[in-house]
Amino acid sequence: FHVLPVWCVAKDGCLMAVIEAIATTYLEADAASVTFSSIPATYEHLQVRFTIRGMRTNSTNSTEVRLNGDTGTNYSGHVMYGSGGNAYAFGSTGLGYLGYSGVLLTPAGTKPAGSYASCVLDILDYANTNKNTTAVFNWGVDLGTYGNATFMSSVWDNTAAVNEVSFTMNPTYDTARGSSFTLYGIQE
Repeated sequence: FHVLPVWCVAKDGCLMAVIEAIATTYLEADAASVTFSSIPATYEHLQVRFTIRGMRTNSTNSTEVRLNGDTGTNYSGHVMYGSGGNAYAFGSTGLGYLGYSGVLLTPAGTKPAGSYASCVLDILDYANTNKNTTAVFNWGVDLGTYGNATFMSSVWDNTAAVNEVSFTMNPTYDTARGSSFTLYGIQE
């Protein structure tokens, strides 16, 4: 586990991390997916900050994140989350997406229009081809009758440099208008 600190002042001799916005996507209309592609390999880490809502009307949606378009069962994850006053922890292997989509819940179309899930996703050492890629999710959502707070780590069982990150809904409903995604590069 690696925390990505941001030091803003370097004049007193402390280290300084540089965070640069690479791209932002704001959905003006519902979309089947959101993808950041052709990501440059010039940073140490990536971070995606996003707010998201799904279009499923009768239940919650869950978010699936994939790297480099890999839809195989090449992901594993560990989850700790609280939901409606209960705490849970578990792990899974052989997943078809980064993280564990069953807990990356988003409000359904029946929830208030201003209700979105929020996440900070760190993708560590994404350009390092000597090891598998690790990611950390910090996720929160108010689902009306209860909320979820989730901390999750995940690994992509592939040593390729990450050059694409995509977000889709499960089941296959669109991501709602108003969802917003910003990709950052972090250099320490």
